[in-house]
Amino acid sequence: MHTKINNKIKVIFFDLGETIVELSTFPLCMCASLQNHLSSFSLDFNELAYQWGYVSHGLFMECREKEFVTARQLHFLGLHKVLKNHGIPITDTLARTIVEDAWQDFIKNNKLCPDALPVLHQLKQLGFKLGVITDCDSNVAKGVLRKHDLMDLFTVKVISEEMRIYKPHPRLFKEAIKLAQCTPEEGVYAGDSEIDIKGAKEIGLVTVIIGQSVIQNQELGVTADFKIARLSELPPLLSKKRLELPTIKK
Repeated sequence: MHTKINNKIKVIFFDLGETIVELSTFPLCMCASLQNHLSSFSLDFNELAYQWGYVSHGLFMECREKEFVTARQLHFLGLHKVLKNHGIPITDTLARTIVEDAWQDFIKNNKLCPDALPVLHQLKQLGFKLGVITDCDSNVAKGVLRKHDLMDLFTVKVISEEMRIYKPHPRLFKEAIKLAQCTPEEGVYAGDSEIDIKGAKEIGLVTVIIGQSVIQNQELGVTADFKIARLSELPPLLSKKRLELPTIKK
């Protein structure tokens, strides 16, 4: 069953990674930085980059709702942990250089997700205000947006490092609504993560999850209001005068 509601949507908030910008380039940047700085060691740099990313992501998931640690610091800690497991001594200075070079390479060489740019411009032409809410360090988020000339397109930019919290903390989404000068009912959050959807739903935003094979995380008890296969399906959905929200059985 579905409940029809008047479409009063004014603002569309987006996740950044894997919604607007592809993250597939980053492992290549990590590998290149490792190879550049550790070339004297006989290592499988692709495997090392994979391990570094895996460990860093695990640290990120652990600290989401704990004391805030920047993404850069998490990758620094992850790199130290992986290299220690391989018996490779490394100074803090060199570790930070490897991390910084990887991020700078990503800022220069990242790519937009398919349909991202035309969809953003189409939504803007339809009269929607656009915002981005990202779990990212400030210089990386802004560097990525500048590369693709998106700084002015997004009226609202809420960045975890500046807020000192990660999604799904509701304060990030509340800040976005405040900056956009809208009510939760007038906003949509679109992203690829059930964890992000959880925070958006907590404050009353309409939620859209994007992905070909998205599996809802039952442990979170979260289901997005809408599920679309690709970003290009968003403008037709939001152009409707009335949206059909699923009716939750009690």
